[in-house]
Amino acid sequence: MPILSHIERRAMEEGRQQGLQIARREMILEDLNERFNPLPPEVIDRINQISDSETLKQLLKRGKSSGSLAEFEEVLASIMTNN
Repeated sequence: MPILSHIERRAMEEGRQQGLQIARREMILEDLNERFNPLPPEVIDRINQISDSETLKQLLKRGKSSGSLAEFEEVLASIMTNN
């Protein structure tokens, strides 16, 4: 097995992070779509604009406990304002 260069390792880590971000966005959108279908395009766009993995993780957790779409939108606005 060849030894990976520093650049190759960094590229692999960046790819892993991007994949994680995509997966979290998809999980958020799937969950919300099941509960509050249809989702407004503005909510989908705002979620797709988030690139920070920890923010997406936080949003996934908070989204599961939101009782309504309006409540989730408040959480989303709060998270986006804080980051």
